[in-house]
Amino acid sequence: MLLNAFSLDSLLLLAIILSAGAVSFGFALLTLQILHRRLEGEGARVPVPAYFSAITTIWALTFGFVAAEVWQMNNRAVEAALAERSSVQRLAGSAAVEALDLFTVRVGLYEYVAAVTEEEWGGNANTEPHPRADAAVQSLRLALLEAARGDMPEAFISKMIVDFDELQDARELRLTIGNRHVAELKWTLVVVLALLSQISIAFVHRDRPRAGRAAIAIFTVAACLSIWLVALHASPYQGSIGISPGKLADLL
Repeated sequence: MLLNAFSLDSLLLLAIILSAGAVSFGFALLTLQILHRRLEGEGARVPVPAYFSAITTIWALTFGFVAAEVWQMNNRAVEAALAERSSVQRLAGSAAVEALDLFTVRVGLYEYVAAVTEEEWGGNANTEPHPRADAAVQSLRLALLEAARGDMPEAFISKMIVDFDELQDARELRLTIGNRHVAELKWTLVVVLALLSQISIAFVHRDRPRAGRAAIAIFTVAACLSIWLVALHASPYQGSIGISPGKLADLL
């Protein structure tokens, strides 16, 4: 469910998050009014304001951990995409007409890039391997084995095999990142702590409703925008700012 939400257009995702923030803001205002009426003049029943800062601090720490995980995953996704493109480019350069002139390798690379960009990246958002790409990998493997049985110098074929192995490793990393499950419990914890933070702000300002409304509004806007900016990158290969296969497709 969250994965589908994170793949939405950035403005639509922002609208959904702001709508949810507006609902929670209204709930917090209602809580503020109830507390103002029932706890007026009964300060002994309410913990000191410093106590409630602990909840917002916990929210900030939890959200920071989630954001750090998202940034790290995006960095790995970029590295995998660049490594895959580099491996294809090296193999294509070695198999070019002006180099070793390996026609079957060139055909295999063309089919591999087409299968990855059209099926795995474009169709499945790298959530699972596609049979067409698997077949292209096998075709490349057979083409290299055929070249190794010929009179090609051993040093050249060894280098191409290394490039081929790196290509497979980069593909596996890309698919692993795309197939990872969004940590729904972590995002749920972020949302729950945000709601509790709004309620804690309402408690602190129970005797000053106008100031409480302003404080809750500021926190709500800050939380919504922060969640939106991180959620945009939660799915590296989907969404309006996801990593595009354009640079890999250019090799066609």
